[in-house]
Order: sequence, then C-alpha cells, then structure tokens
Amino acid sequence: MSSAPWYLNAERPSLKHQRKWKLDPNYTKSWYDRGAKIFQADKYRKGACENCGAMTHDAKLCIERPRKVGAKWTSKHIAPDEKVETFELDYDGKRDCWNGYDASTYAYIIERYEARDEARRKYLKDQQLKKLEEKNNNQNGEAGVSDEEDDEDDLRVDEAKVDESKQMDFAKVEKRVRTTGGGSTGTVR
Repeated sequence: MSSAPWYLNAERPSLKHQRKWKLDPNYTKSWYDRGAKIFQADKYRKGACENCGAMTHDAKLCIERPRKVGAKWTSKHIAPDEKVETFELDYDGKRDCWNGYDASTYAYIIERYEARDEARRKYLKDQQLKKLEEKNNNQNGEAGVSDEEDDEDDLRVDEAKVDESKQMDFAKVEKRVRTTGGGSTGTVR
C-alpha cells in the first residue's frame, strides 16, 4: 500500500497502542527458581515464622514439620528464607498447565528407565546362560533331576491338594426350603 486510505486520519491518534506489542511473554523464558534460599539467619527475628524461623511465611503457612518447641523459643536450626518471585502472567499464562515445564528433565527420566531396562535384559540373559550351562553339565555328568525341578514338582502336588480340598467344600450344599405357611422346613443359613 503506497498511501494511506482517505478514511484513515493520520493526524489523530490511532489504535496502535492496542496492538499486541509483547510478542513473547516473559514466563516462557524464566520460571521459578525452585528451592532457592536467600539468607540464613543465626537467631530468631521478630515477625518470622514461629515454627522454622523463616521470614518469608508465618507459622500457619509453614510447610516444615511442626516442631515440639519452635524456632521462636529455641533460636536453633533457623530455616533460610525462601526466594519469592513474581511473574506478570497474561490470561493464557495463568491457565497454562505446562507452564514452566522443562523437557530436559523428562529426557533424564527416559535415560534412567532405558538404563534400568538394559540392566534387566542383561540380567535375564545371564540367567538363561546359567540355566543352559547347568543343563549341559547335567546331561554330560548325571541324568538326575535338579533341585529346581524338584521344587516345581512339589508345588504342583500342593496345588493339586488345594484344588481337591476346595472341591470337597462344594459337596456340602444345604438347600433352603420356603413354604407359604410362614415357616420353613429346611435349614436356613
């Protein structure tokens, strides 16, 4: 557009001030410094939390375990002050559930699980190799049954006994007999 249209009066103030001039909100660049401490006091200060001694909150909002005798009275083990940060969040920023999410932490978790799975695979492979070696030794040396197979046979026998005892309980079926006369002729349980 080489020239402004006739209906756009350039002499009066326009609505440029209503345009979105902040392209990227500040909360995407920086987020809360979690667990950061500012100042470690040596003794209890007036106005601090009676439980832990930090100035950034009071006893009602303290997240530390309630002490038997608080820091106000003992002046020992005073908790450091927390770093309190404020961000000017826009409408979307307040409602963004992934606000402050760091994908590198998830990559670290994935690496841990992959390492665990790899160790598990290696362990299972070693176990299979040991079983194969034992089988080869048994076939070469003795044709006897190993202890593990004996244990498995004992478990099968025990399971069969349990199944038989469960079936015996079903033989004791007691019937309920209802009559129209108001009484019953059979056993009621």
